[in-house]
Amino acid sequence: MIKPYPDRAVPALLRVFSDVFTIGWTVAWAVLGWLIYKTVLGLEVIADGLTNTGTTFNGWIEQFRHAIPGGIPGVTQFLINIADALRKYSGDPLVSAGHQVHDAIIQVAIMLALLVALPPILLVLVPYGAWRWSDMREIGSALAFVRIASMTGRADQARAVLAYRAISTLSFRQLMSASADPVGDLAEHRYDRLANAMLKRAGLDARRLAPPELPELPEHRER
Repeated sequence: MIKPYPDRAVPALLRVFSDVFTIGWTVAWAVLGWLIYKTVLGLEVIADGLTNTGTTFNGWIEQFRHAIPGGIPGVTQFLINIADALRKYSGDPLVSAGHQVHDAIIQVAIMLALLVALPPILLVLVPYGAWRWSDMREIGSALAFVRIASMTGRADQARAVLAYRAISTLSFRQLMSASADPVGDLAEHRYDRLANAMLKRAGLDARRLAPPELPELPEHRER
């Protein structure tokens, strides 16, 4: 059984505040990572400029090829070879470099965004999430224990179990705050104060372990 928040108002509010803070922390760093990603992507204009320049050179070279007169022995082929060389050593390298720079900028943007946003998110989210999950399960298990004891009519036995558990798990300060004489309470079977302290630590209201109310029987009138 999972119970997200305790019964008592103050512990519940503290957990709500912690949840909101953790969510806000995660969202804030995620937004910062996104902004860094978009900022670095702004450098794509450099890559696009290289690509556009190479494409423009190739367009000029292609126009030059179409302008070469045909049928002139030696001259036509010479001009075609010059056009191919210009395309190979000017236009095509610029287009290729533009694509490579474009891909590199995307990779750098992703890496920077992850390096900035991921560590602080994981630093808070992982330990808090693990503790929060364990806390919800612990409160839910305590609630299941109390419900079963109440439904089966074994509330007194459940108080005894909780009292002995309080003796073994509570700190001395918590123990003496719950009862002025914990040993005497156990010896004389006064389990209420220790059991209530244990329920309080588990995040539950002590009234959850109250015995079920018996229905009132109708009074028989004498005839």
